[in-house]
Amino acid sequence: MEIIKLPLEYGDELFDSRFRLVLVTAQRARQLTEGSPVLVKKRYVKNLTLALDEAIEGKLKYLTGEEAKKARDYEYRMRRERMARESMEEAAAASLEKMEDIKLAYKAETAAIADIAAADAIDEAIEGEEEGTEEAGEDI
Repeated sequence: MEIIKLPLEYGDELFDSRFRLVLVTAQRARQLTEGSPVLVKKRYVKNLTLALDEAIEGKLKYLTGEEAKKARDYEYRMRRERMARESMEEAAAASLEKMEDIKLAYKAETAAIADIAAADAIDEAIEGEEEGTEEAGEDI
C-alpha cells in the first residue's frame, strides 16, 4: 500500500503545518527527479513518495524567513547557470559535429580535385604520345 493512501502521522517538531510538509516534499521530489541521492531506504518507486517518506522520517531540513529567500535565490541562480552551461555544451557539440561535416566535405572535394587533376595529366600524356607518333609518322 502506498504511503500517500495512509493517514500521515508526524510530530509537530518536524513541521508546523501540513502546508509546510507539502512544500518541503514537493521541493525534495524535484531534487530527486534531478538526480539527488535518496536519504532513506528505498521502499518506493515514485520520487514524490520517496520525498514524503524522507520528510516524515525527519531526514529533511528546511529554512524559513530571510534564510529561505536567500536559499531560494541561490538555488534559482544555480539552476539558471546549469541550464546555461548545458545549452552551451549542446551548442559546442553541435558546432563540433558541423566542423567534422565540413572537414569531410573538404576532404571529399580535395580528393575529387586530385582525381580530376590526375585524369587531366593522363589525358595530356596520351595526347602527347599521339602527337609524338603522328610527328614520327610524318618524318618517315
